[in-house]
Amino acid sequence: MKLVTARLEDLPLLPSIALRSKSHWDYPQDFLDKCKIFFEEEFTEEYLEESYTFLIKQDEEIIGMGSLLWKEVPMIDNFWLLPENIGKGYGKQAFDLLVEEAKKLNWPNLTAIADIYAEGFYKAMGAKRVGEVPSEVQNKMLPKMFIDLS
Repeated sequence: MKLVTARLEDLPLLPSIALRSKSHWDYPQDFLDKCKIFFEEEFTEEYLEESYTFLIKQDEEIIGMGSLLWKEVPMIDNFWLLPENIGKGYGKQAFDLLVEEAKKLNWPNLTAIADIYAEGFYKAMGAKRVGEVPSEVQNKMLPKMFIDLS
């Protein structure tokens, strides 16, 4: 498995990967429709410039994406596996690669705003829940996870 820096020509793939991943879970269609708009607005040329966004590849096939972004705090901002790759151990491998990238940047920690269904994954990766934040797409609170990189 490897991380490949996303380029401008990869931009159309990013909302598609995120939405397909989100669609894996038992969400109503109206929520997924809102997510589609959110992802299309989120992934822009500016986003690529301010983040470290990677395509996750296994044997040269794109299996997901992940972004590291430092706004107020260092974050795993988007981390999505295509549905056919969920549950195969690829998430842990990709997470470890993202952590290694953050360490190369000398980031002290990472915060992740987890999808409701992803909190257990982050806990399994050693993250601790440190709070909640309101979703930008639905009227729910999302787990705020903290990963110490020291």
